[in-house]
Amino acid sequence: MNHKVVTYPAIFKPLENDIYVISFPDVKGGITEGQGLREAMKMAADTLASRLYNKAVLPKASKASDIKLPDDGSFVAPVSADLTEASRDRINYEI
Repeated sequence: MNHKVVTYPAIFKPLENDIYVISFPDVKGGITEGQGLREAMKMAADTLASRLYNKAVLPKASKASDIKLPDDGSFVAPVSADLTEASRDRINYEI
């Protein structure tokens, strides 16, 4: 089985106590947080997958170099997610 893996730039904003708020400029509702970079990256990948796994048309990913950052220690990093795995792990509820 082929896996559909996507990669989008994410903005990591450091807060106190090694907390990071992560947002995806190209993904509506794509925001999460994690303690420490390892957990932050995992939470970012989970959020990316949960926001995109059931989309027929994916948003275009920006170039990391085009993303404007505030002067608060924020940085951009690529985050990848396997949408094939995400669709197997989730139930799509229709209301």
